[in-house]
Amino acid sequence: MESGKLFSLVHNVCNGGYSPGELTEFVDLSQKIAISYLKYQEGVGKNIRPKKAEGINELEDVAIDCIAGLFMRNDDGDFVQLKRYFCPVIGTRPISDHDMLIMLRRLVVKKTKQELSRIFRERDPESAKILRNIRVAIRNSDQFISFRDMGREFVRLNEAYIDDYYVDDDIDYALSEKELFQRFLDEHCPGDSVSVMMKKMLTIMYRSALRQNYLAIDVIANIIRDVTFQQFKCQFSDNVDNVTPFNDLQLKEVDEINQQIVDQIRRKIYNQYFEKDKIDRKKANVYTRAITDFVYDLTHAKESESNYRYLKRYMPTLTQQQYREDERSIFEYLVKITKKSLRKRLKALL
Repeated sequence: MESGKLFSLVHNVCNGGYSPGELTEFVDLSQKIAISYLKYQEGVGKNIRPKKAEGINELEDVAIDCIAGLFMRNDDGDFVQLKRYFCPVIGTRPISDHDMLIMLRRLVVKKTKQELSRIFRERDPESAKILRNIRVAIRNSDQFISFRDMGREFVRLNEAYIDDYYVDDDIDYALSEKELFQRFLDEHCPGDSVSVMMKKMLTIMYRSALRQNYLAIDVIANIIRDVTFQQFKCQFSDNVDNVTPFNDLQLKEVDEINQQIVDQIRRKIYNQYFEKDKIDRKKANVYTRAITDFVYDLTHAKESESNYRYLKRYMPTLTQQQYREDERSIFEYLVKITKKSLRKRLKALL
């Protein structure tokens, strides 16, 4: 890029004096910065690329998804976020391309981080919730100390809380995540809090001959999620030998509550959206069917999907972009109030 061209490019984009070619060039540059950051995150172990079933397999698409918000316009056609960020600086004096690139990279990386969190929550809401609980446990207890290394977040046990654990002669190497899960499963109790589970995992690691006293937070979250799912699977197993009259009655009560919640949300969909001409009847039916599936999966120990996937079951041509632009605000609100109502009713039952 020629000297001074980046400053001119950013200046034109922010002030509306750009050509279509200049806008394309600026978007491409922003995308390349986002891709570079995403590759770095993959390099340190982050799972950036979704499954093939999600419809997106390339970092280029994820990068565009992450930076799309920077190019939202107001009624006057201005790029609001770009103007707010750049104009206070570029309006006062010329800036070297080197400094301009640093500013642009800082903005794109920050936006990419924010959107990755949203994408992760949308793709795997249960794991996102577990990660929040882990961070709360770390913040609220002096047993744990968190730190970052190579872009990844870790936690270790405070030395004051390390007892003189015996060394497990069978572990003279670094445990894999699968091996840690199996050993943790032997010591796990269904009523364990997140803090207790974290301490048990770190203790297992410390018992090894390597005396490793730390774990990546995402590894802890994966193990907690797998253990929790296995518990629910056992609890709601269809194995006839394990079904008692009480369990059978309780499952019937859960199904009745499910139907009541679905009916409640259906009324809200029709009263609040269909009758006010915000959505048509076909979409109202799609929302209702998707919510019905979501409620069933949640209470029958089925592996939950993203909100987008629940809608796509009944809208086969729906793309991620269409979901974000046209469906997300309403459907995520419906999922939120469904969870709240369901949690309240099931808590009363149990």
